[in-house]
Amino acid sequence: MRIEGVAHAADGASREATLGRRVWLRGPGLHTGRVARVTIAPAPAGHGIRFAVRCPVTDTRAEVPAVTARWVASRMSTALDLGQGRKLRTIEHLMASLSASRIDNAAITVEGTEIPILDGSAAPWCALVDAAGRVPQERPRQVLRIRSPFQVDGLHGFLRAEPAEAFSVDVSTDRLPGFGVLRWSGPIDPASFRAEIARSRSFGNASLIWRTLLKTRLARTVLPTGTRERLWACSFESQTVCGSGLTPAPARPEYRRPIGPETERRMHPRDREPLLRGARPGRVAILLGGRVLGGARFPDEPVRHKILDLVGDLSLAGRPILGRIVANCPTHALTFAFLTELMRHPECWELVSLAEAGTDHPAHSPT
Repeated sequence: MRIEGVAHAADGASREATLGRRVWLRGPGLHTGRVARVTIAPAPAGHGIRFAVRCPVTDTRAEVPAVTARWVASRMSTALDLGQGRKLRTIEHLMASLSASRIDNAAITVEGTEIPILDGSAAPWCALVDAAGRVPQERPRQVLRIRSPFQVDGLHGFLRAEPAEAFSVDVSTDRLPGFGVLRWSGPIDPASFRAEIARSRSFGNASLIWRTLLKTRLARTVLPTGTRERLWACSFESQTVCGSGLTPAPARPEYRRPIGPETERRMHPRDREPLLRGARPGRVAILLGGRVLGGARFPDEPVRHKILDLVGDLSLAGRPILGRIVANCPTHALTFAFLTELMRHPECWELVSLAEAGTDHPAHSPT
């Protein structure tokens, strides 16, 4: 086997691949704020992406595959169920980087309970994968090819798969105060992911953070009632939706499939858990009134990060998807429901090797 850079992997794209060497990094989590160390190592063909997790606090260990069967509801992140009420949180950026880099097999060791947020994007993970190199393996790479359109709807949006010759996306969001409609579409492959998607950051709405602070006991104690009411009113002044001239990605009700009651039940967190304790400037992009404080990396950075999360969440399919994904306001829970219900409709998809699929350029790894 030879080690090759991701950008030169086209000649090995029809075979499974792993990393060329072991790599690692450490950093704090977005929600827990706790530091974790993540080591990514090569794995044999057919291994898939698997996490071995050690919790330093309880000194407990668990090993889980990155698949939808181990998905567990978690606030504002994608998490895997470790058993006994424990979970590994915020795996989506790492998973997106491996998936878009066409890494099928990796053994990931985590010392902690949450994957580090780093700068809020997937760029550091992509750099780590590139440093390790990509090694094609002998096993043919299978893809999940979409045969007919399939859509699920959520509270404010939808997610649909359509037949296509390569993996591509058309994603929009129209629920970010001050931004109007944001929409991005295009193919997702190692080059396009790095150039167009990977650098986009997790984001938080400053107005919502402001209102949360105004409801605290400290604010009620320190600020007079009139001042608090004026500040509360001001927090809505930046919520006016700007006219962007864009329209959201269109839903297709004729392809809608219902979300089953068991799937619906699993979509909602049942426990209280830390939220945004590690959020800091430099780790997330702060949105206020249609602007990104400190400057945006892309004019439509928030929707690009939606795509980053979507690519990572779809990778829990366990195989690359060969098809076009169309979505408006996708969420972690909606993507889980989409994959779960899609598997229950085998008439809408088939498993084929890349050679059978007639393409050497799939893009990513989902169910």
